Amino acid sequence: MSDAKKTSRSDSPAAPAGIPLPAIVEEIRARVTEPDAYLVGGAIRDAILGRPTLDIDIVLRGSGVDSARRVANSLGAAFYPLDPERGIGRVILYRGRDRYTFDFASLREPSIEADLALRDFTVNAIAVPLRDPTRVVDPLHGEKDARGGELRACSPHAIADDPVRAVRAVRLAAQFGFHIEKETKEQARAGAAQIGRVSAERIRDEFFRILAGRKVAAAVHSLESLGLLRMILPETAGLAEQAPDGSHGDVWEHTLAALEKFELVCDALAREPGADRKADWTIAAARERLLRFRPALAEYMARPLCDERPVRGLVFLAAVLHDAAKPETRLVNSIGEVHFLGHEQLGAEWALQRAAALRFSNDEADFVSKIVRNHMRPLLLNSSEPVTRRAVFRFFRGTGPCGIAVSLFFLADRLAARGDEPTLAEWRTAVETVHALLEGYFERPTEMIRPAPLLSGNELIRDFDLCPGPQIGELLDALREAQAAGEVTTRAEAVALIERGLGRR
Repeated sequence: MSDAKKTSRSDSPAAPAGIPLPAIVEEIRARVTEPDAYLVGGAIRDAILGRPTLDIDIVLRGSGVDSARRVANSLGAAFYPLDPERGIGRVILYRGRDRYTFDFASLREPSIEADLALRDFTVNAIAVPLRDPTRVVDPLHGEKDARGGELRACSPHAIADDPVRAVRAVRLAAQFGFHIEKETKEQARAGAAQIGRVSAERIRDEFFRILAGRKVAAAVHSLESLGLLRMILPETAGLAEQAPDGSHGDVWEHTLAALEKFELVCDALAREPGADRKADWTIAAARERLLRFRPALAEYMARPLCDERPVRGLVFLAAVLHDAAKPETRLVNSIGEVHFLGHEQLGAEWALQRAAALRFSNDEADFVSKIVRNHMRPLLLNSSEPVTRRAVFRFFRGTGPCGIAVSLFFLADRLAARGDEPTLAEWRTAVETVHALLEGYFERPTEMIRPAPLLSGNELIRDFDLCPGPQIGELLDALREAQAAGEVTTRAEAVALIERGLGRR
């Protein structure tokens, strides 16, 4: 790529009104007193593409921390000294339901053009002076690349300077439908070997934004083709080489298909724009039967377990890893049948370790691990017979809240594990299984999932002359299960159940 000075056009011509910036910028613009202050990066890119944005970056000559503090005080907004050593401060501003994040940073170079040249990709290396928002500073022709759908590194060493930019390239390509330019792709491939230089937290954040975004299967495939996925998730290294297991293609192809199908299931149930037009009969049938759970599922998927990382992204992480242990557990019996006994247990251990290594919280790591451990569990319920209340209770006793994710992923896993479409009867059975689980969890939790105890542990000890110990827990579990199954509804029936359990009746 040419040197920034050779390709510079300084202040590029702009339309009379300039790039249409978010209205919220006007509130900030009037309160930034520094003469050399610029709106930069993703907000400009999104404005060019006509996309809304809630994250806005400003660079200025002086202290970004001091400027952010003054702006926050003026607006009555929240202020955080994000990185005082590098002069970065953050302002959080709420307008209605929208939460805007403004990051103020100090210029790293004497000029804005030189500062932009240090950035990752040309589409993010565009600036608009706050004092004159009709001007556009675009030395690397980022606006042209953005409008042309091209993702191009700002310099030949942009990714080597910060290898996590290789992951970001894949994310931006998936998010905006960009084509990664050839030289930039080679930089990303070379950067894979250097990603170990980057902190686990930064890798986690960039990778998670892929998992929580759009076109996850395509993005994960790109990560693998560039050698990045096995650096982020070494557990996936053997998937592409794994021999077919009787399902559609090899395990890697199945994993990608499961990701794609899961996104289709999520989109259909969330009524994403265009989902109805693209859905085949299996997805359409699932949506029709499960649509009444849409609000509850939307809340479930959007709920963060930690640091605003939504459950949806964690489920996709589990989906990438759900069959990762198959190569390790592959066995061929005497008649040539292939089995993967225990792959879900081993995979769950790997998932727990990898999530911890990527600095996910304990709750997040446990959530991902439980999905992997239980991803085959719905198969035990998937029969022509209706799912019983007892089965629903036992399912969620074993899976907890991650059982909802397991249920939805089960549909995607079923679709991805077959070379041919399931029959109408097979698919209807699978959807009814998931319907029973969702109904129990969302609509009948006090009956089937968490019935109010009719007897307490203290009452068992006192009324039945028992000693504290494991037996108390076992009796209470049996009582809760009987209540969930609808077999015990009164205290007298509960007492009778305990007496039978103790062999006293």
